[in-house]
Amino acid sequence: MGKSIVAIGAVLICVSGCATVKYGDKDAEAMLRNLQPIPGKVSLYVCREKAAFVGAGNRTTAVVDGNPIGTLKPSNFAHTVLAPGSHDVYIEHNPGGKSGVLKIETLADEVPILWVGMTGHGWGVLTVDHFSTRSDAESCVRQAQYAVPAE
Repeated sequence: MGKSIVAIGAVLICVSGCATVKYGDKDAEAMLRNLQPIPGKVSLYVCREKAAFVGAGNRTTAVVDGNPIGTLKPSNFAHTVLAPGSHDVYIEHNPGGKSGVLKIETLADEVPILWVGMTGHGWGVLTVDHFSTRSDAESCVRQAQYAVPAE
């Protein structure tokens, strides 16, 4: 009986977490996938990679300088335009709370792409960090759907 309750709880967490994503405009998504710089500004992307079952149901909101920019599930990205300078990026996830803050320094015309995923090959914690390569970062955005903050 105890195993059944745990299994039901896991399913409920996955179902409730996945239902809270809101997608952005498809034309905007197509334009954003070009990863073009914005003159004098920073075009920041936060991309959540594909995930196996572990952690896939967590509702994850990318937050930049205290403002939510997108509620993500696996294979989603969020985007915001910022002034050059120092910015604080973190994620809030349910269940689980808030990740640590990633401080980034940005320059005008820059297009940084940050990673959201599970550490420990899917068995750790959901976090935000830098991609290991620019190619991996661009691939994540080009294969993901554009998400905006859920209400």
